[in-house]
Amino acid sequence: MKTILRLLGLGLAALCLVFLTNCAQSSDVATNTNVPEATTVAATSSNYTEEVQAGVKYFQKQAEEQLPLVEKLLEALKSGNLEAAKTAYVNSRPPYEQIEVLAGNFEQEDTDIDARPYAFEAGDSDEAFKGFHKIEAFIYRDGDLTEAISYGEGLIASVKSLIGKLNDPDNFNAKDHFGGMIAVATEVPAKKISSEEETWSDQSLVIFKNNWIGIYSQYEPFAALVKEKDASLAQEVDSAYQACLKTVEPFFTKGQVAAKPYSSVNAQQRGAIVEASYKFRDALIKARDILGIEA
Repeated sequence: MKTILRLLGLGLAALCLVFLTNCAQSSDVATNTNVPEATTVAATSSNYTEEVQAGVKYFQKQAEEQLPLVEKLLEALKSGNLEAAKTAYVNSRPPYEQIEVLAGNFEQEDTDIDARPYAFEAGDSDEAFKGFHKIEAFIYRDGDLTEAISYGEGLIASVKSLIGKLNDPDNFNAKDHFGGMIAVATEVPAKKISSEEETWSDQSLVIFKNNWIGIYSQYEPFAALVKEKDASLAQEVDSAYQACLKTVEPFFTKGQVAAKPYSSVNAQQRGAIVEASYKFRDALIKARDILGIEA
């Protein structure tokens, strides 16, 4: 474009007309293909900026709380006290299980913090497998705290990297927010209900509960906007969220992070968890659609 303008400035109008005529077809194709796409991206990333950042601010706080918890976990590993390590492990889990809702916006940190063996070609023995679930196996399966120490150190580094990603507002937008909410609300009943989440610690209920809390934390800044458009839908989302929490409430003791072992949850109780999480997911999809946010 700058070349054409310079030629016009030099009085070479005829040459430009020939050039533009020859390129008209390709220019039209480029315009028809690229401009709408760029407009869509801009609209998606700029809409609901205030609500998106309100949700991210909550996760920034969770990440700041996560850091001392994983530091305490490392201290427990170094102490050689197995029971202390188990307690520190469970206590360190909730913040990231909330933050996980936006894992697609920091994929490397999510892999390093929370991936499970099936995500790697060599499974448990893969050098890239680290983070919470590597440490979980050393504590609960092997009772080997010494081997877990280096992974505890790596976990701290990963959380610090996560904090950096959360502090960059360019990493987030409304489309990704609702995509993450809906994905995790689906993952709990479709996948995590199988108890792959906390295989060795038997604390999958802690994961379910904090996944739901994390989802709602990101929806909440949008709640007033949903209510303006459809008050009954806003109530549906809130009720679905509360119903999720009620399915696991009997398994928790007030003031404790740990839940009763997931293996103690019977088929009917697991079925209630599945049903509630899908209803939460469906309500979130309706909320996304009524706000006009791209799927």
